[in-house]
Amino acid sequence: MSEQDPRDRNPRERPPDPAGTRPRHDPESLLPATREPLLTDEVVDSEVVDERAEERGDLLPARRRPGMPGEPVAPARHSQYAPRFHFLTGALVAVGLTAVLGVALFIALPGGGQDQGQRWSSWIPTVGGTAGAQQIAEHVGQEYKLTDGHQMVDVSVTGLEIEGVPLAVALRQAPAQGGDIRVFDDNGLIYRLCGLGPDCAIPSGKPSTKRHLLLRREALELALYSFRYLNGVHQIVVFMPPRLGQKPNQALFFREGDVAPELDRPLTASLSPRVPTVRTVTLSPDAPLVDQLTSAKIFQFSLTQANTDNRGFIVLDPFDASSAPQPSSGSSTGTSGGAGGTTTTGSGSSGAAPGSSSGTSTSTGSATPSG
Repeated sequence: MSEQDPRDRNPRERPPDPAGTRPRHDPESLLPATREPLLTDEVVDSEVVDERAEERGDLLPARRRPGMPGEPVAPARHSQYAPRFHFLTGALVAVGLTAVLGVALFIALPGGGQDQGQRWSSWIPTVGGTAGAQQIAEHVGQEYKLTDGHQMVDVSVTGLEIEGVPLAVALRQAPAQGGDIRVFDDNGLIYRLCGLGPDCAIPSGKPSTKRHLLLRREALELALYSFRYLNGVHQIVVFMPPRLGQKPNQALFFREGDVAPELDRPLTASLSPRVPTVRTVTLSPDAPLVDQLTSAKIFQFSLTQANTDNRGFIVLDPFDASSAPQPSSGSSTGTSGGAGGTTTTGSGSSGAAPGSSSGTSTSTGSATPSG
């Protein structure tokens, strides 16, 4: 008997969904029930529970309304490397504090704030102010000796005052330069070179151009040290020793700007490390520079008091060699005259104060014997 064709069966007798395309559930029954929409500013207050919270430990706290106290937050777990970072941080802080302290001490010391990559001098005063100036006076004074080995002059220092009266420097120009009077009120120092003889004259040895050049070198070194290491010092007056039997009337006057190049380079580039003697001073490599820097700084000085206030003036007048008397050739005289009682010796005709050389000389051998 032939099998009946499935198409000839009664539709009711056919198996339901033979191809398996009919869903077993009603699709509409799977849709969520209709709910009223929530307002945008409404916050649901609920507890958030996560079974993995203990394992993860990185969940954010549940959202709460503003003003409500939050749950206490557990402290963060510390890294095992935290002690190392704490140690490094402390070390860096210590290094920083040490650097700041070093900079402060560097600025506070004499000459602080200046380039010390190459030291300006091998000797440095340990303090500033008048005490530092006294250290400079003692250090420099001990280096300059007479032929017999004794110290040439005693060096003392004060502020720009005499017997408590403050002084200003009044520089009177020569008529050829205009004849004007220039007053300098800047802070400064007065160094006195005293030979321990009458009126600070040098009691031993003979005055000479060489000895006076050596005294000028000493005055220059005092000025260089002072400008370099003493803050606020802008001018230096050095009273020179007179000839034996005469009164002091000669001074060297330096302004800080006069020696600016020498202050910007090491001292040994200007003055030889070995201080020359009276006999060797003209042979020293620094002799031309010393003469160049000091010849134009020699003045005849006098003191006068101001009329309207409690202060005085150091009046500085340049020497004029042409006003000195002319001696006969080959003779040596002690005649006083010219600028402040000058003396002339030998065949040269340069005028100078007792114990000094002419301020107009331009070579180490042309100055009047002095000092």
